[in-house]
Amino acid sequence: MQKGYIIGVVLAILSGVLNQSGQLLQKKAVNKLSETVRQTKFMRTLLKNPLWITGFVLSIGCGTACFMMAQDYIGPALVPGLMASGLIVLALGSVWMNGESLDAFEILGIFLMIAGIALLGLSELSISGDVVIASIAQSATITRITIFSLTIVTLWIIIHFISLKSGARKGIVMGISNGFPFSLSNFWISPLIAVIFVVMGGKGTTGQVIIFIIASIVLVMSNVIGMWQTQECFRYGQASNIIPVQQVPVQITPLLIYFYVFALKAPSSTSVAYMLSGVALIIISGFLLGRRQEEAAVPSNSALETGE
Repeated sequence: MQKGYIIGVVLAILSGVLNQSGQLLQKKAVNKLSETVRQTKFMRTLLKNPLWITGFVLSIGCGTACFMMAQDYIGPALVPGLMASGLIVLALGSVWMNGESLDAFEILGIFLMIAGIALLGLSELSISGDVVIASIAQSATITRITIFSLTIVTLWIIIHFISLKSGARKGIVMGISNGFPFSLSNFWISPLIAVIFVVMGGKGTTGQVIIFIIASIVLVMSNVIGMWQTQECFRYGQASNIIPVQQVPVQITPLLIYFYVFALKAPSSTSVAYMLSGVALIIISGFLLGRRQEEAAVPSNSALETGE
């Protein structure tokens, strides 16, 4: 096993741990808000909350830095799966920090998600930086990237609007839709990394400059939307339910990136078996984790009185 591959795996796992730790802190900050504040001054209050800001820095700042470095080492197919190892932190932290509960089906769902992610990792569907650079220079790949990106955006919009009419299950359905902006972000970071140094050095072609601009815009917009919608999900349900369900599109889209966008062949039939088994377990896990929707933890009396 190559040293670069090991470094990429470690960075991806660390990114997942940092990301989920930040999500837990953000959820804890949301739980402390009174119902009045949640309905009237939700994001304005969170943006002034030190606990929420700390979670934001861990998740978006530190987690993203590790994510980008991991992408540079092992590509967009493996990183999202390895990052989901942070679900272990989420499961334990949700009970310990936020007073959330997990029933037997949800615990099973988390373990199935972890097993599915492990199988995806064993599939060896890594994409090297050289492959990304060579592919984005081809018009056929650009066409597939466009179709893929528009499809992801369309699915996000449709499922988001469905969530608004989902009643008590709003948080879960919105959590699924929220996986699509992050799926888009997970993909577009690779083209950005592939061209950023050439473009910033003033040696990029017109096509590379265009890719750099588009990737930058998509990354900013998708992450801002994803962050905002995650906080909205936290208003309606448990982080231990919402985040794993959010992982369903995040984990499945790398397969489309590998086989459709970059049109690569699997290393072996065993890799395909690992891939299909992993996807199946992740889908089953999503249903188990989404079967029960609970309201967010009830704020303490002091929080209700102060609105903190």
